[in-house]
Amino acid sequence: MLRWVVMLCCIAMWWNSSLAQVDQTWRYYYPEFKENADNNLYFRLENNNFVKNNEYFGDYIEGFTMMGYTAQPSLVYYAGSRLRVKAGVHVIQFSGMNEFTEVLPTFSIHTKLTDKLDLIMGGLQGDVHHKLIEPVFNPENQYTRPIENGFQFIYTADRLWLDTWVDWEQFIFLGDDKPEKFTAGLSTEYTITKKESDFQVSVPGQMVATHLGGQISNYSERMQSLANLVTGLKLKYKIGDGFIKDVGFSTYFATYHDLTGNSGWNFTYGDAIYPVAEVNYKYGTLMAGYWKAHNFLSPKGSSLFQSTSNYKPGYYSADRNLVTAKFSFARTFMKQITFSAMVETYYDIPASQFDYSYGLNLVFTPNFFISKVKFD
Repeated sequence: MLRWVVMLCCIAMWWNSSLAQVDQTWRYYYPEFKENADNNLYFRLENNNFVKNNEYFGDYIEGFTMMGYTAQPSLVYYAGSRLRVKAGVHVIQFSGMNEFTEVLPTFSIHTKLTDKLDLIMGGLQGDVHHKLIEPVFNPENQYTRPIENGFQFIYTADRLWLDTWVDWEQFIFLGDDKPEKFTAGLSTEYTITKKESDFQVSVPGQMVATHLGGQISNYSERMQSLANLVTGLKLKYKIGDGFIKDVGFSTYFATYHDLTGNSGWNFTYGDAIYPVAEVNYKYGTLMAGYWKAHNFLSPKGSSLFQSTSNYKPGYYSADRNLVTAKFSFARTFMKQITFSAMVETYYDIPASQFDYSYGLNLVFTPNFFISKVKFD
């Protein structure tokens, strides 16, 4: 199935991201690669205490509440200046349950191939760090599937940032009656203007493709490959270092492609436009957007933006017109503790339906130096 990975990534390279939503990287902290940490061994704890209440009443997704915590204790070792190994366990506990909801082993190798190119294998720098827009990648995936495993390349230069990855979700052996599952992704942003300019113009590009199948599986259903492509234009003006940091306006164009014609719906293509305005202030972001879509599906995206329902079998609305507004507040204490609050609203214009959600997070990410361990 690797040929599908290659094909989907090649499609995405024809499209040349930052969030069209509130920055939520404070909710999931993948540790930055430390400089001058050769041979250092650390104990690290990543703890996220959360509550998110979704008051959804429309036809596309039902309301629900998530409350609990995640914890990921791990050992982190720098085997020289360009290689880091991280191993631990990730646990999720939803409030009201007597046992851990999920216990997942984690292991990753992060190597700096060059000063600008990183390779990560095993546990990826995933979720909100991919900088994908909400209609194609739901930020709540952090809770429903917190660990992405596979391989990932990240390129960071003055004008170009690129993140491309494969998240292998389900492995199969010969004769298995379950399908092979993986997600391939690409997220880029190329800045046209000079780095030092207060007025920034950039071109985002995104791709998220899912595959279900496998030649060696006895899974009875037909192979399915779906893809979403996104491009657009972003404008941002830096105001200064005061309370208001910058203001921006972005327009995203998104498409849906059923590459194998086996989605179960009688359309294989859809499109959408998503203009977004945002103000970034000292403690967070205020944003507003308008989503206009026709025959749009995204397996990894938020159900609020889709043309089909995730709980009403067969429900379908070709055209979607949705206004969204969000407000975030985040405050960091002692460089290791971050408190944040979020309010999100969605208004379905044709249905005159108002949905909203709100949440709190308290994230604790201490790092403890243990010892120098020389690697031969």
